Amino acid sequence: MDINLLLALFAGALLVFSAFSTVLERVGLPGPLLCLAFGTLIGPHALGLLRVEELGVPTGILLEEATRITLAIGLAGVALRLPHGYWRDSLRWIGIAIGLGMVLMLIVATGVLWWGLGLPFLVALLLGAILTPTDPVVTTPIVTGVLAEQRVSERVRHNLSAESGINDGVAYLFVMLPLLLITEPGLAWHELVTKVLLWEVLGAAVVGALAGYLLGRLFKFVRTKGLMEESSYLGFILPLALLLLGAGKLIGTDALLAVFVGVAVFGQVIPQREEAQEDKVHDATARLFLLPVFILLGLALPIDEWIRMGWVAPVAITAAVLLRRILTLWALRPLLKNIHDRSETAFMSWFAPVGVSALFYATMVERHTGNHQIFVYTALAITGSVLVHGLTSAPFSSWLKHRELQAR
Repeated sequence: MDINLLLALFAGALLVFSAFSTVLERVGLPGPLLCLAFGTLIGPHALGLLRVEELGVPTGILLEEATRITLAIGLAGVALRLPHGYWRDSLRWIGIAIGLGMVLMLIVATGVLWWGLGLPFLVALLLGAILTPTDPVVTTPIVTGVLAEQRVSERVRHNLSAESGINDGVAYLFVMLPLLLITEPGLAWHELVTKVLLWEVLGAAVVGALAGYLLGRLFKFVRTKGLMEESSYLGFILPLALLLLGAGKLIGTDALLAVFVGVAVFGQVIPQREEAQEDKVHDATARLFLLPVFILLGLALPIDEWIRMGWVAPVAITAAVLLRRILTLWALRPLLKNIHDRSETAFMSWFAPVGVSALFYATMVERHTGNHQIFVYTALAITGSVLVHGLTSAPFSSWLKHRELQAR
């Protein structure tokens, strides 16, 4: 494969999508949707210009590592988006959305998949766990940018960001339960409690919080002493995210959770003024890392296998993606009515896309189990979600703004 063709196609697409990002989002065509379509267009099912196999790395490993790095950078952006004091003031939302919401979403998704696809229960539970978390990368166009700031209230944007960031890391616990029951049934519960929960999840949170605090203090010190250039803010954020990603993996923790917790703590330690100045620069830089993974996915879409499935699988998977969130938030509505009104609840119950995080967990699961169908189903769910949520983001956010103006 000619590396220059790869560079020209990927960079050219990003250049066009970035140049017209505001116009495209205004008409409901966000970057992830366009990059997925572009990857499909240049892939083997259309123009045949590129194939994932030609990149010289097994498809599963390439997608797993690409999504891991993409998520780390995306989670760093999500964590820095949240203002000082957010976590203290939003404990009720976080407790409900994560503590109860993820459990209910898992139950709904698993039930729909088990009944609709006729999968063995543990496989349905595993796929349901992969599809449970909302995705911080696909959620980004809904909560950032000029149009989002104009149409969606700050409370909704912050709560969606926080939830999508936390549940990506916590989902590791949900995925590991059925994975262990399938691969190590005799030791599953012991491994889940002693290794996964106590070290990989809680250990990641502690390691991330400690690293974020210490590096936040270091950032303040070097800035105060004039040891770092004024433009070096991103020189801290991206290396911090990648440091936690790599170190977290090396010590055997849930590295994605470590990244989010670490950058969230870092963002609360540094001065609020610094966050406000650099957020837009970070978002623009992160876009260069976040969008290419959707082009890769477009190249790797198992379209032939989808065709052989017939119409039942797309309907069941789409139902699982949509109903898991809609039924959960409205079931929790009595606990949330003091946080979000009915219009905001309707908006947030719709926008719970699946994307890069689901792809990461699907490739990880396929590597452990050898079950390729998990990837096939997950890719179908991501494609449907990017399409449905991408096309409805502009009209639904306009509807929410209209409802807000009516309520005044």
